[in-house]
Amino acid sequence: MNFQDVYTLQQALDVAPPPCLNSAQDRAEHTARQRRLLVAQEDKRVMAEWRRRYPEDVAYEQDYWARRREEDTRRRREERLDRRRRKALASAQADIVAGDGRSFFAENDDRWLDIWLSTSDNTNDDDDGDDWSDWE
Repeated sequence: MNFQDVYTLQQALDVAPPPCLNSAQDRAEHTARQRRLLVAQEDKRVMAEWRRRYPEDVAYEQDYWARRREEDTRRRREERLDRRRRKALASAQADIVAGDGRSFFAENDDRWLDIWLSTSDNTNDDDDGDDWSDWE
């Protein structure tokens, strides 16, 4: 329901019909949700007060997360560059072997697997390098 003259949560609760609670479990879940809502509202209020009282802490936290994002970006860039180098070396060795040459990789060397490395720049900034997370 949309009311033009309702501006607060309490006013909305006053005009809204009571929830349909059929069982004791429904009532318990409703009570738990209401409690979580009150905790979340109080948390929001306390955090706003904290930000108002301690702006230097807010600035420090923002600086921390900016440095952290910068370090993560640099680390991902270095990891991509390393994968490219390893893939290029493995591909060069494969080309040598294909041309009847002799590779300095042993036959069972794990570096041969580097040929299959992905070197795409199409990575998400939130990518943590865990390529198997979507297989679970």
